[in-house]
Amino acid sequence: MFSTLRKLCCFKREPKTPLGFCDGPSNREGSLACCDCSHEDKYGHSYDPDNKFHEAVCMGKIKVVLHLLSKKKFSINDTDKGKRTALHFACFYGHLHLVQFLLYNDCMINALDDQKATPLMKAVQSWETKIASVLLDNGANPNCKDSNGETALHQAVYVDSPDIAASLLEYGADIEETTKDGFTPLLLALRERKLLTAEYLIKHGANIYARDDYQRTTLMYAVQWDSEVIVEQLLEKGIDHSLKDSFGWSALQYAVAGKRKVKSTCRLLLIRIWFQIRVTDFYVFKRGG
Repeated sequence: MFSTLRKLCCFKREPKTPLGFCDGPSNREGSLACCDCSHEDKYGHSYDPDNKFHEAVCMGKIKVVLHLLSKKKFSINDTDKGKRTALHFACFYGHLHLVQFLLYNDCMINALDDQKATPLMKAVQSWETKIASVLLDNGANPNCKDSNGETALHQAVYVDSPDIAASLLEYGADIEETTKDGFTPLLLALRERKLLTAEYLIKHGANIYARDDYQRTTLMYAVQWDSEVIVEQLLEKGIDHSLKDSFGWSALQYAVAGKRKVKSTCRLLLIRIWFQIRVTDFYVFKRGG
């Protein structure tokens, strides 16, 4: 009954901004279309083995793993019904010693499960920074895409880990690779309110002019989350604050309608940037004269 009432309340609420983009508080998780009645953790689903070999790997029991392999009942690259290998499980459950053992025994480092996820992606999803580094150092491909068109760098966004993102970029991850929905890692970070990773990506050359399907800019997303730091970063890098989305709204309009604190920051920074340009033009003119 409660869930029914909640849904009715959601439908009755009229959005103040297009699709409710800047409605409500700025500290909510994820973006809103109407409201966030329910939110499922992207990695909240189980990752359970279906055989003794993979079960031993998940539990980190290397002696049992060695015993099963010696009996020839299983091999290093055996897959389960979900096409998951022992390396997938070792990475997901954070068993570095087993990852190293499997790599030493020539396991398939870029094996794909039924969602096209690689062992590297499973390590990233579990915040296993050291394992991710070991995989990359042994030739794991950071640019493989899963069934959603996401790479390991997109996965690093979901866990909001600049450290993992740094390792991936060091080993050739494409900072501008897009998902099936057209989201670059930076745009995804801003959509998902993963601000630490967003800041890191901006500092390391990510394209700040990326847009979503509604032509919303990175600045609009920074305004949505009321992030003064990212708003400053984007404006100082020269993003055009006057750009409008498919609904004809600019970032400043969203800031005002959504009662975001960064509306003052936007105005002050724009004045400062305008003043700096005028001063520069004055000295150029004076030298030319």
